[in-house]
Amino acid sequence: MVTTTASSSSTNLTNTLGAGSGIDIKTLAQSLVDAEKAPRKAAIDKGVANSEKVVSGMAAVKYTLTNLQTAFDNLKDKSDFKTLSLSNSQTSAFTATASTAADAGSHTVLVNALAAAQRNTGTTAFAATSTAINGGAAMTLTLGGSGFSGGDTITIAAGNDTPAGVVAAINGAGKGLSAQLVNTGDAVSPYKVVVTGSTGSSNAFTISSSAAGINFDSTLQQASNASVTVNGIAISSKSNTLSEAIPGVTLNLLATNTSAASLNLRNDTSGAKTKVLALVTAYNDAMTMLNELTNPKSTLETYGATLSGNSTVTNLRSQLRALVTADSSTATSSGGLAALRDIGIEVDKTGKLTSNSVKLDLALDLNFSNTAMLLSGNQENQSSFDPTPSGLAGDASKAITQLISSSGTVATESANATTRISKYKDDLVKLEDRMTRVLARYNKQFATMDSMVGQTKSTQTGLTSSFAGLMAMYTNK
Repeated sequence: MVTTTASSSSTNLTNTLGAGSGIDIKTLAQSLVDAEKAPRKAAIDKGVANSEKVVSGMAAVKYTLTNLQTAFDNLKDKSDFKTLSLSNSQTSAFTATASTAADAGSHTVLVNALAAAQRNTGTTAFAATSTAINGGAAMTLTLGGSGFSGGDTITIAAGNDTPAGVVAAINGAGKGLSAQLVNTGDAVSPYKVVVTGSTGSSNAFTISSSAAGINFDSTLQQASNASVTVNGIAISSKSNTLSEAIPGVTLNLLATNTSAASLNLRNDTSGAKTKVLALVTAYNDAMTMLNELTNPKSTLETYGATLSGNSTVTNLRSQLRALVTADSSTATSSGGLAALRDIGIEVDKTGKLTSNSVKLDLALDLNFSNTAMLLSGNQENQSSFDPTPSGLAGDASKAITQLISSSGTVATESANATTRISKYKDDLVKLEDRMTRVLARYNKQFATMDSMVGQTKSTQTGLTSSFAGLMAMYTNK
């Protein structure tokens, strides 16, 4: 008895297909499977393509909303409007810088005296910077005066008892003193050690040395405070840098003046105007992108028409429009300014924002604080979870944060599309598996049918031959 493997049996079956009927049974079976598979595969492929478009389109939506949020973010904090321009009538007497804590206003500044640091030297001078002061032995400097607690000392190690060693020790001690070697030009002993303290009368000092070879008994300059009159109020400061004389303003004193200087701080509206106009541009760009995403005839590369007929985008468009047309949450505190339209920003008949430059300039120039309140609610670094009213820009930023969050509308839509893609791909695998089984069944069925046709043909041939023989016998042919 001869046995064959399953593989050889399959090959023999394939080779004998069509042997009885003369029909290409293998091609016929494949054609039938392809005809059944094609529409189902096309439907699945279409589903994959449509879902991939949604993922791509939602990525474009998120990018667009992020850009729009940035424009709102630039207007949501009180400090976003605190750009001041300073004018100083006497820049030779002092300079001034303003922080976001400063407010617009006019001030007078009279510098009566600058803060000074005490400066001392000794009566002894040295022929060289390396001259031994204490015969090579260690020595100690004792500090006193209002700037130091009793017993404060600086130790100079053995071998460093030279003018250069004393200077290095003082500068490295971290006591608020600085020392330097001065060459007086004397032909015999040109070098002297000069010690300077910090400015302010409270930083006066004394220095005594354990070595008789050096002293600091000669005071070249007394420590003293700065004296300034700001807005008619006398101010004394141990430093020439004043940060509290005018709230939010730092004064750096340079010289005395005989008459009070004028310091004026004005709101610089140009920065705020630029940010408002940037918001207009960002909003219009967002609307243009949403229109391209939903326009079935869009020619925009990659993203055009990817969300055609998508209801989520329709809802987003309505929500964004509401952000720029609704009244601000701080409308009752904004001096009659309720919405963007009150500062010259309105939506035209095409759905785009337009700016009325004259109306915007008037709002910023004549109603600056109320415009800032309208947009920011006078908030600063407010959390997106803080329910406190934060003005039109602040509230809009919070709303967009929710839209583009990991649990927001955009991410959910994209995640659902991604899930559908995975399901469609699973369906493709299942379809391929099913069609493979169908093809095998067709091949087996057609092989059986073809064999039956062959047997029928063989019987027909035998009968025909028999009838021909009988006929020949009766006809003698």
